Amino acid sequence: MATPSLPPIQRSWARCQARGLEPTQVPQAGTVNLVGWSHLRTLVQSSIEDLYQMSEHPGFVVVVCDEQGTIIDLAGDSAVMTQAQQYGIGYGISLAEEVAGTNAVDLALREAFPFQTTGDEHYCHWLQPFALAAAPVYSPDGKALGALAILNRAEEQHPYALGMVIAAAQALHSQLRAERLLNEANDQLTELYATLDSINEGLIFVGPNGEIRRLSRRVASILGINVRSAAGRLLTSVITPPPAIIMALQNLSTLEEQEVIWQTRDGPQAIMCDVRPVWDRSRRYLGSVITLRPTESVRQLVQQMVGARATFTFRDIVGQSESMRQALRQARIAAAGRGAILLRGEPGVGKEVFAQAIHNASNRAGGPFVRVSCAAIPRQLLDSELFGVEGTEQQPGRPGKLELAHGGVLYLEAIDALSFDQQTKLLRAIEMGRVIRSGGIRPIPIDVRVIAHGHGLEQLVAEGRFRGDLYARISAFVVEIPPLRQRGDDIILLVNHMLRRLSEQIGRQIAFDPDALAALRSYPWPGNVRELEVVLEQIVQTTGKSVLTVADLPPAIARHTTPLVLSDSPKLAETQELSERDAILRAGRAAGGRLSRAAALLGISRATLWRKMIRYRISRADMLP
Repeated sequence: MATPSLPPIQRSWARCQARGLEPTQVPQAGTVNLVGWSHLRTLVQSSIEDLYQMSEHPGFVVVVCDEQGTIIDLAGDSAVMTQAQQYGIGYGISLAEEVAGTNAVDLALREAFPFQTTGDEHYCHWLQPFALAAAPVYSPDGKALGALAILNRAEEQHPYALGMVIAAAQALHSQLRAERLLNEANDQLTELYATLDSINEGLIFVGPNGEIRRLSRRVASILGINVRSAAGRLLTSVITPPPAIIMALQNLSTLEEQEVIWQTRDGPQAIMCDVRPVWDRSRRYLGSVITLRPTESVRQLVQQMVGARATFTFRDIVGQSESMRQALRQARIAAAGRGAILLRGEPGVGKEVFAQAIHNASNRAGGPFVRVSCAAIPRQLLDSELFGVEGTEQQPGRPGKLELAHGGVLYLEAIDALSFDQQTKLLRAIEMGRVIRSGGIRPIPIDVRVIAHGHGLEQLVAEGRFRGDLYARISAFVVEIPPLRQRGDDIILLVNHMLRRLSEQIGRQIAFDPDALAALRSYPWPGNVRELEVVLEQIVQTTGKSVLTVADLPPAIARHTTPLVLSDSPKLAETQELSERDAILRAGRAAGGRLSRAAALLGISRATLWRKMIRYRISRADMLP
């Protein structure tokens, strides 16, 4: 076993002797590994040339070995090459210690350090006529790739051979590291360019002199310019930027999200832009990034932000009465059409639910659903809310609801609140398919279907306070939504539907007894469905009972108690009975079958509970958990 304290050459000799290697061993071929060197041949040739330039009389041969110590290339002085070949040294010969004994190449790879061996320092006789100076070569991540060596005659050993081979190996490592960094930078640029070209916004990087350094492909479709021909040219020679953009570039200032007009080959285009200057660490101006967002993408973003989506469908409308069926028939016919729709009905009947259902059943279901309450917005602000505001150098522009509803539906509540001038502008926008923002002259194309409702529009038209031509335009289809008092047993359906939702919210089953249902059925409901929803929510939130009675109803509703007759809708009675039976079973199981406790949970007497158990054929065994 070699002693660790011995010099590396002596340790190598000890290993060779322990292995039983014969000094007279002839050169042997090794396995040639070109995988790690295939892409390095050009760099190695450059290193060989550098080694020759370091010496005025290059009487040596440069040897290149792979990581196993096998010779994969030789080049140099022809006389030294001929002598080396006479001793069997050439391509494919292994210099590994196991077959070649002690030598500088194996020591450099084994010890990870440059070495020089001369003459009889070599263990095997076929290497003793020569001198070797070798240095390991490493990849940028520290993996051994092989070794570079200088081979010359022992008696002509070059005094600077080891220094030269070390310098060449370091130069090769530096070249590999530079190549790695360059490849990584190119990969990052490729990723960056791919990212820029994949986003919806257009990006232009303008250099400090106003030249276009880089622009994404999206710019071509937004501004109608050729990406390849524009690169390197002045921005102003490719397209005429708006004054706000020019000012930001000249002042090296930031422009925040402003809608500006670009003069393109297809005419004026309104585009949301911002400009951000770029500085290096020493505050040297490198250029500016211009971001362009098409108006359509801004519309979609605003629609998402304001929740411009319809959620209700015809399946969400509860009702089986003949008047409600007639309203649904009218609504479905309107949904299949293309003209504007007028909804008629008292406050609270569910006009917006109908409007959303019509939208979702139409061919515009994928578009936005934008709602405007004309009566809730002051008239001086309603104009900009509907038609938008044209931008100036001091104030960015803002799209109106007509623009935001492009491709979808604009739902106008209380359209009778519009002034006569606003009615005129709305009529023109609907007829022409274009809107002009407040303070602007630029027509903006729109594709909008209007659903509206108003109070007493016919009377207003007769009095000259509402344009007759606008009324005719918005009433291509008319949907009459009946008040709740005319819908008969729909009230019971609505009560059960709302109670199911409220039961899920509070985590317990709730039901009305027949007398309470009769009172709810008989009440005229001046506030219609909206009033019914508010009343039920108040009752549920203020009582802990599961079966609600007349005593739980507001006094104004309780006074309308009459016998409940459901002859036209037997399924409604069955639904109510099932709800009440389920509430009794839940309370009984929660009370562990104890009737007194179950009656207390239900808010009724034990005798009433017993009567209901007989009526619904519930035994005490059914109430056990």
